[in-house]
Amino acid sequence: MLASSSEEQNSVLLVDDDEVILQEMSEALEHSGITCRTCPDWQSTMSTLENWKPDLIVLDQRLGAFDTLLHFGAIRNITSAPVLFLTASRSEADRVIGLELGADDFLLKPISGRELVARVRVHLRRSHREPAAPAAGQWRISNTERRVYRPDGSPVQLTSAEFVLLQMVATNPGAPVDRDALSRHVLRRPYTVDDRSLDNLVHQIRRKFGRSGAGEMIASIRNVGYVFRGYPED
Repeated sequence: MLASSSEEQNSVLLVDDDEVILQEMSEALEHSGITCRTCPDWQSTMSTLENWKPDLIVLDQRLGAFDTLLHFGAIRNITSAPVLFLTASRSEADRVIGLELGADDFLLKPISGRELVARVRVHLRRSHREPAAPAAGQWRISNTERRVYRPDGSPVQLTSAEFVLLQMVATNPGAPVDRDALSRHVLRRPYTVDDRSLDNLVHQIRRKFGRSGAGEMIASIRNVGYVFRGYPED
């Protein structure tokens, strides 16, 4: 099958310590017209990202005894490209932590070449899609692209978990959303009183909007949850 001209421009960094898996993934993607580079360890991954900016990264969670999930922040400091974790772990906790840190997806090993190509294409289309022009002076949330756009058309870079939380509270402005509902919808687990994950996500959303009044964009309601007050003014 021939790739479209837009697909031929896409590039993916594949990271895995298994040479056979690297070769299989690379062949599957390149057969679909996607340019690939491969890295077998963390050191070469970081070195590559310093000098080359792929459109997407497929990252093995375990490189030997090295857990890349615990060091994921180092990648996010270099690139905002979508990162799909390749993992043999079925742990919900790992997936939740990864989503909170900014991972875009988790691919369970073993994964077929067909599924890998399909998942990669979905995230590439999402990351490359150009926004429609918003109405003058208005913020816009795109459920299809899973992005929020400022009035000038520039995107606010949110992780998947941050976007889902914002989407949920912004659906009904002024109506409080309780913590358990948010936790079940965003984190896929019931809320517990000692769980600070939602608070951390809200803090990160407020920080990323970073404008006057951003702290009250999503306001805390004691013993209830959160309420959306509106986007900050320019």
